Amino acid sequence: MKKVLSLFMSLFLCLSLFGCSKNPSYTVSDNVILTLSDVLKVENDAQNTIYYYYLMDIENSSDDEFDLDNLSYSIKEKGSDKEIGAIDQKKFVPSKIVPAGEKAYIAGYIGFPNNDQKNIGIEFNSSKDFLAFKNAKVRTASNQDVATKQVGMSQKLYESDELLISYDYSQAEINFFEGNTVVSNFYIKYENKTDKRMVIPYVTPLGTLNGCLTTDYASKGDFKSMSMDDIKKLDLKTDGLLAQTKNISGESGGYALLYLDPEQSLSCNIMITFHNAFIYYQEEDPQPITIELTCQALGIDRTIKLDRS
Repeated sequence: MKKVLSLFMSLFLCLSLFGCSKNPSYTVSDNVILTLSDVLKVENDAQNTIYYYYLMDIENSSDDEFDLDNLSYSIKEKGSDKEIGAIDQKKFVPSKIVPAGEKAYIAGYIGFPNNDQKNIGIEFNSSKDFLAFKNAKVRTASNQDVATKQVGMSQKLYESDELLISYDYSQAEINFFEGNTVVSNFYIKYENKTDKRMVIPYVTPLGTLNGCLTTDYASKGDFKSMSMDDIKKLDLKTDGLLAQTKNISGESGGYALLYLDPEQSLSCNIMITFHNAFIYYQEEDPQPITIELTCQALGIDRTIKLDRS
């Protein structure tokens, strides 16, 4: 009798462990498996917000290609009929088709007010099945790790035991090319300190130029053929008065960084283009270009002024 009872208890324990196990994978269709590879929860107590960044691998072991347009999901709190009331969200699907025998990935993030939600995850719209973010090993980050000390042209933005984000503008250049003012060699660096692949909260660079639009001064010549030296010599005075300048927004480019491989360190060369715009050198503004580095999730908001040459 004792042996039977012991066997029963062992079986019960195994079943209990199995029932409580967290599976980060979900079968999308025959031989197509989705796995939550990494999830990062970012808590910002200053803004009372929570962000979830997620990375999902899609493995197609079938004999047919899989169209990711057929994979539709919503991010919800388990048991809720409504989607999360997002204040910010984005989804990245680098390739829409997963060939037979190949892999792909989806990365994304969502931010929302912190209302003490208990179980956030992905609800697949066709089946209504729920895959909780906590089924993966959720990493955490906080606005408390944002760096505040600013010294020199190479500075930290964020540092934790897992991730370092910094920037360096010691080599930044300002050029005028084909009618546009272009900032280059402004670097944002990301360093994965762990031995695992990780999704990251990336920093967005926003540029503003205090200058003039070429379209307002078409009579001064063909700006597309002008060099920076030509721009410096432009005389825009009227009756001895300086021309009016305006704040002109730039277009940022140069990188789209979603995750880092294990122990990977990557410096991203950011380029900011101010289309049809130029620096007004007759005006005494030694720092006409402002670059703001922002990450709403972490609460990063750093402003840098670039010296004109």
